[in-house]
Amino acid sequence: MLSRKSFIITGIMSAIGLTALGKGMGKIAAAGYNMKKGKPGKGLIMWYSQTGNTERVGRAIAAAWKKAGLTVDYGDYRDIDRGSLGKYDIIAVGTPVYYYEVPQNFMEWLEGMPHIDGTPIAAFVTFGGEGGNQHNTVCELAELLAQKGGVPAGTAEFSCMSSYALTWSSGNTERVLKYKDRPGADTFSTAGKFALEILAKAAEGKTAEVSGNFSMRNMIKGSPSIGVTKLMITGHRINTEKCISCGKCRRACTVNAIDPEKGTVDTGKCIACLGCINNCPAGAVEMKFIGKEVYGHREFIKRNGIIRAEPSL
Repeated sequence: MLSRKSFIITGIMSAIGLTALGKGMGKIAAAGYNMKKGKPGKGLIMWYSQTGNTERVGRAIAAAWKKAGLTVDYGDYRDIDRGSLGKYDIIAVGTPVYYYEVPQNFMEWLEGMPHIDGTPIAAFVTFGGEGGNQHNTVCELAELLAQKGGVPAGTAEFSCMSSYALTWSSGNTERVLKYKDRPGADTFSTAGKFALEILAKAAEGKTAEVSGNFSMRNMIKGSPSIGVTKLMITGHRINTEKCISCGKCRRACTVNAIDPEKGTVDTGKCIACLGCINNCPAGAVEMKFIGKEVYGHREFIKRNGIIRAEPSL
């Protein structure tokens, strides 16, 4: 059985060859503004987090900022008023690495931000296990913020247990469980140190250099990988007899492809993020991957007796 990475890479290369060579090699994130000087007093940490890994890291950053004396707001990006971003002295933004890049839904939200000229910003990403293209993804995230006038104060990458349901559903549980303790106390400690480092840079008005690297994964990130994955997914639907009408699948779906009342999924809209199956508490979301039944993150945690660590706030 091919690993997720090997499967995607092999399929894509066979389908499109090397036509994207050199695409998305990464650029230095340059805001074009001088960083605002002075000790930050009000901070914001916002994130996109599908199964909680990125949220936990974000909350650890928030805890460190609070301890340092800042007034801190934090939460899911969908709960943040974009029009309020200009009132913050420092902003940290986090996302999981999604098919080797920043998730399209979050990317589009950030592209719609107002300008935050001169505001110190920090970018962080979470990734499963050893990951893939996490450095370029965090650089991409920083660059998105820099395009809105933010000035990079730092970036960070955090390894976590994978929440990619197709991996364990294909029988590759061992390499997922290898990282079952992440994020944990060590992760939260590292996140806290990162939080203080970027505060120090912001207070001194020091800009961090952010530069991506060449990676073959830049050729297959986003739509190409999603497209190949979707070809292997069948039977994606909602079992209305199991559905408890909690709305969590609808909340998790960022492209409005879910209709739990009808039990349908618009597979044309679907971006194979697996948010619906990962977050359904009743096992009502159904799908198969290469003919095998897929089960979500909640069920994986339950089957393997995993207790997830939480940061202090």
